Amino acid sequence: MSSVSIDFTRVWEDAHKASVTEPAHVKAAFLLSVIGPRIAAAALGLSDARQLKRWAAGETEPREHHVAVRLDALYWIVRAVEGCYSPSVAARFLRSANPQLDDEAPLVVLASAENPDVIRRVLVSTRAFLEG
Repeated sequence: MSSVSIDFTRVWEDAHKASVTEPAHVKAAFLLSVIGPRIAAAALGLSDARQLKRWAAGETEPREHHVAVRLDALYWIVRAVEGCYSPSVAARFLRSANPQLDDEAPLVVLASAENPDVIRRVLVSTRAFLEG
């Protein structure tokens, strides 16, 4: 049986770089395809996925700064978890209670995050999961 070794640090850094350099429409399309519209919209604090689908189509971009920051963070998280595991693990990670977030699910914490410290907590918990 062969074992594939994943360089978690490299995946994390690559996901970060992509979160900073990719345009909003690429991030939105990726999130829609990997974790689906319901989870992505919920994690971004959107009432439904229509706005996210417009971003993916390149029709608009996030107007509110905190929503744009959430999009960057969610893309970073999903890209890293998916890169180390699979799309289904990325979706489960976002929905599951996380002990580093006081047993809240990352998507719940991220959905209402307007403070950079809160987003940082979600990123730290994701990195701990990957290094785990």
